[in-house]
Amino acid sequence: MFSFSYFLLVNFDPTKGFIKADSKSTLTHFIMNHHELLTLIQSCQAILTFLVNRGLLAARRRCSCGNQMVLRDDKSDDGYHWECPVNKCRKRRSIRAGSFFEDSKIPLSHWLYIIFLWSIDESNKKVSLLTGLSLRTVITALQRLRDICSLKILHGNLKLGGLGKTIEIDESMFGHKRKYNRGRVGQGTWVFGMVERGTGRALAFRVPNRTRETLVTGLVQQFVELGTTIISDKFSPYFNLNSIGYIHLMVNHSENFVDPYTGAHSNTIEGVWSQIKRKLKAMNGTVKSKLPSYLDEYNWRKCYPGDPFDNLLEAIAEFCPPS
Repeated sequence: MFSFSYFLLVNFDPTKGFIKADSKSTLTHFIMNHHELLTLIQSCQAILTFLVNRGLLAARRRCSCGNQMVLRDDKSDDGYHWECPVNKCRKRRSIRAGSFFEDSKIPLSHWLYIIFLWSIDESNKKVSLLTGLSLRTVITALQRLRDICSLKILHGNLKLGGLGKTIEIDESMFGHKRKYNRGRVGQGTWVFGMVERGTGRALAFRVPNRTRETLVTGLVQQFVELGTTIISDKFSPYFNLNSIGYIHLMVNHSENFVDPYTGAHSNTIEGVWSQIKRKLKAMNGTVKSKLPSYLDEYNWRKCYPGDPFDNLLEAIAEFCPPS
C-alpha cells in the first residue's frame, strides 16, 4: 500500500508547525503514478507536508510582532493557517503566503492534480474534466506552469552542444495557413530552432526577424557551446559561424538534402518542426501571443529529461520559493 512516509522529510506538529526529522530520514524522489497522487491529495496534512518538503510552502512563519507563528487547523480548502500564539496579537496568515499559490483560489489538492496531469501531457479539456475546474481556470493555471518553464529556459544556464557534438539549426514559418479566418497563430510567425544530435535536446524560439543579430548573436551564441559543429542551410546570417568559434557545415537544399561531400543534413531539426506543429494542431492552434510559452514548454520537456512532475516542482521551488 502507498505510504506518505515516502515524502516525509520533516515531521508535522500542529502546535509547532514543521520540525526536522531524525538524521536517517531522506526525501526520495520517484515517479508518482496516478493512484499515488490521488491518495496524496485526499489529506490536507499530507498535501501540506509534501509541499513543505518540496520547498513550495514555508516550514516556518514569523509574525510581524516578532513571535513564531503556529499552525492551526481550520475548515478551509487548505485545512490549515498560520496564527500568532500571543493572546494580544493572534494575527493569521495563509499557509500560501509568499508562495507560488498565494494569489490563487484553486485548492492545493487541485493544484497538485493540475501539475500532475500537465506533466503527463493531458489536454486542457481533460484536465478540466478530471479536476472539475472550469476550462478558463485550467487554461490560466497551465499558463502559470508554462511561465515557470520559460523562467527555467531563460535563467537555467542552458547550453547545447560542445566539443565533438553536432547541432542542427533552422527556421520555420508557423501559422501561415489559416482556416475560416480564426484567431490562431498569425501569419508571418518565424520560429528559430536548434537540436542536438544523439540526445534530442532541442530549443525553439519565436523570432521577430531572421537577421544575424537575432539568430546568431541573440540565440546561437547564448545557447550553443563554442566548438560545436553546427549544420545549417545556406542562409547568409549563418555565414560567420566559422569565424566566431563554431565548426560550420552547410547543406544546399535547392540541390540536395544531404551534402554529397560532407554528409551534412538537417533531418533531425525537421523532426523537431513536425513534433511542435503536431502538438499545436492537436490543440487546434494557439493565439500568436501564447506561442512563445508553448515553445518554452516544449524546450523544457526536451532539455530537462526525467520525471516532468518532479522536475516542475523543483523549478517552482527554484523560481518561486516561499518568502
